[in-house]
Amino acid sequence: MVISFICRKEANSGIKSHKECKKLALEFVEQTFDLLIENALDTESDFTYEGHFTNEATWDIPHRFKLAGYSIHLIFFGLQDTDLSELRVIARANEGGHYVDPRILADNFYGNMEKLDKHFTIFDSVQIVDTSETEHKVLCVLSNGKVESAVEPVNIPDWFRVNLKMITEKICIF
Repeated sequence: MVISFICRKEANSGIKSHKECKKLALEFVEQTFDLLIENALDTESDFTYEGHFTNEATWDIPHRFKLAGYSIHLIFFGLQDTDLSELRVIARANEGGHYVDPRILADNFYGNMEKLDKHFTIFDSVQIVDTSETEHKVLCVLSNGKVESAVEPVNIPDWFRVNLKMITEKICIF
């Protein structure tokens, strides 16, 4: 599903600024997303979404699905540092994609890992993939909070070891 939202300043449209247009677009997306969640829960339909989980409130959605009896699975794409992430954002923006401010990018980078390390046991499965190189590498697979497979501890990248300490500990005793 693709949602498009266009703001134009037209006579009597009521939209007076770019800032207001952005606010209206965000409200529309949030309302639509909330409706999709409610519909999936009401109809017991499968539901997939991509997003950032950088604060406690963002974990409400997976918790709701878990409490409703869903099995929930996460594929986490990590990479070595915010510099590489910023280079990818710039490349995407140069190709017409959206730009992300470096401060927000850093908040997402570290916040996602902090919260994943705290909440990974909610998921029936978690797959953590290192996307730092052209060829992506699965670093570990967890099932109900337990390590099913993982790279040797010596091969765990620094970004993982430093930011996913609880998961790293599980791998080291695996």
